[in-house]
Amino acid sequence: MAKNYKDAYTLDGRVKFQPGVSKEKLRATKKLVEAAQRGDNIAVGTLQEAMTTSDLPFNLAQLVNLDIYDQFDEAERTWTQIAGRRTSGKLSGIRLWSLNRQWNDGVLGDGDPTHVAPVVPEGSAYPESTMSGEEGQTANIVKRGFKTAWTMEAFHEDPVGFIEAFPQEMLRVALDTEEYEVYGALIDNLTAAQQLQAGTVAETGDTVAANAALSRAALTAGLYQLKNRKFNGRKIQITGRINLVVPVGKGDFARFLINVLAPVSVDDGPIRYAVSNYSPLSGLNVVESEYVTGNAWYLIPAPGAVRRPVLEHITWSVQPAPEVRVSNFTGTYVGGGAVSPFEGSFDNDSSEFRLRQFGGASLWTPNAVLWSTGTGTTP
Repeated sequence: MAKNYKDAYTLDGRVKFQPGVSKEKLRATKKLVEAAQRGDNIAVGTLQEAMTTSDLPFNLAQLVNLDIYDQFDEAERTWTQIAGRRTSGKLSGIRLWSLNRQWNDGVLGDGDPTHVAPVVPEGSAYPESTMSGEEGQTANIVKRGFKTAWTMEAFHEDPVGFIEAFPQEMLRVALDTEEYEVYGALIDNLTAAQQLQAGTVAETGDTVAANAALSRAALTAGLYQLKNRKFNGRKIQITGRINLVVPVGKGDFARFLINVLAPVSVDDGPIRYAVSNYSPLSGLNVVESEYVTGNAWYLIPAPGAVRRPVLEHITWSVQPAPEVRVSNFTGTYVGGGAVSPFEGSFDNDSSEFRLRQFGGASLWTPNAVLWSTGTGTTP
């Protein structure tokens, strides 16, 4: 059950009560489920019998939602190392708003950099700027989901196993979905313009081919090229951590490369000192992703390391976390009365749960990312 909430049964309003759900029924359902999970055979039997009522399955679904919401917020994600978060009230046409500066017009503010506020002489009108919206190619929120059926016989055979496994399986799929959205936005929206270019590393004299495989020389050249990229005529200044994203299984090799200590000689007049324990790449943070394949690798600033957003995951403010619902198309008993979803559907005695999830991602600033196919071939 959720913690640190004033109202743990709605997560302070995040989870709405469905028909047939109340705090009293939730408390009773939670107590019964916990007793069954501890191995109380009486509780297991009671749970099986209670599923023939009209309300307990809906309260159980509410508990599942509470668990998923709470665990979803706290779950580990690899994408949070490379992407920020954004919430939108819109499902499509999501924009990144910024000022369009128009004051470098040769009259007022002439000579000032166009990215700073100009001087306003006494009695002069303020120069104008406008807000403009930039829409990323993937800056839309999409609806995803699936449903799963559970037969009446299987539930009555192992109700505790179902209740324990179901929330975790739903949560795993929801987290995998976010990973896919973020890494998809990163990989699908980069072009040859952001790839590693051929060149020579000034500090070492190493020659690096375009799209070179992962190596210390390639990483050094990549960092130099990335830190000299421009957006709107200004260099993209990176003031924080930079992530190195590699395929799963290549993280150890990447960490070895960036942590190898390189001896450096320092001249002090007629004396030369040998300085050890130096690695210019030690500030890189390695992230493995199943969506990076082959020999490809990526350099991307961590969230907040660049003033302008680079890569973001976007959630819908109306439903920021996955939602689980249970089907109630079970018919009615002869003479009236609702039938529990766990008694099975009218057609085939199966119960259906559905997960619905809204999300998306956008690569707002491709030029703040450098990548290599690792093939050593020219784009």
